[in-house]
Amino acid sequence: MTDEEATEKARRLAMERAARFGRCAAELAAFLPAQWAVHEHAPDPAARNPFHPVPGPRDPFGEGLVGSDGLYAEGLNSALAAIVAHEWPGEEAKRNGHVLGPGELLALIEVMAQDPAVERVVMENGAVLILDQHPAAELPRGSANTIFDVTRPSASRGTRIDIGVLREGNEQAAMSRHGRGTGILTLAHVTALLALDGHDSLHAIGEQQADRVRNGALRADAAARETAAAFLDRIGEEEAERRAEAAEPREDLGYSLEECPVCFHEAFQIDGLAPIWGRVGYGQCVVCSYIRSPDIADEEGFAAHIAILDS
Repeated sequence: MTDEEATEKARRLAMERAARFGRCAAELAAFLPAQWAVHEHAPDPAARNPFHPVPGPRDPFGEGLVGSDGLYAEGLNSALAAIVAHEWPGEEAKRNGHVLGPGELLALIEVMAQDPAVERVVMENGAVLILDQHPAAELPRGSANTIFDVTRPSASRGTRIDIGVLREGNEQAAMSRHGRGTGILTLAHVTALLALDGHDSLHAIGEQQADRVRNGALRADAAARETAAAFLDRIGEEEAERRAEAAEPREDLGYSLEECPVCFHEAFQIDGLAPIWGRVGYGQCVVCSYIRSPDIADEEGFAAHIAILDS
């Protein structure tokens, strides 16, 4: 294998590891407990409790999420292998080419952090911190004579690898995966895993979350179209025509009626424009009841934007 081939293989492997971590982490992140606001009308802002209840780091994670242990183990192994391969190429695998397991990778990182000859890796508050290779520049000062007229350094210094928490999470996940009982992942285990995304070899969760949301919106839209088409068959052509003739736009919003993509009647009421691209409206058809969501409006708005650029 030539040096160029070896470099290309390492690049592809790094991308695969980042993508696997991103998919697993995004799925886990979607099950973080919902937090909702309460007491929003309390007269004293200091007395307001924005979260109810406040989840603690030792609270159980992912109740109802089947396979959370497998997602955690795969995400952790992929992330640690990517980080070690990026920082110390070749150390992530044994001589036979097999990649080290999560426990071995964590032990390796811990050893590196204790070696004074290793740069950019330090122990901090019981965790390993891999300092950024290119520290973020200070944020610009705010307007003069305001509270923002100060030097504002970046909040991030590097990637925090909480060795103890991640090791415990790996052991908990292994219990059920290997039939040794039911391991219980906690919020602390999952948030420590998500924190690894800050490393230069990863930065994968955001893209995977966007894909997850997009795919969910596309599936929901396909179901909405099928439901609308079935409803259209049920009411019949005569009733559809009557509804179309009676259709009126929402006067309070000022949008005209548009053609519905399901029944093709000029009866689609616009409730608003796509939040990002602003080219396509979301709303509901008063004939077949098809609902276009803001996410789908943005999806179609992006396609319209590309079409304009290509024209």
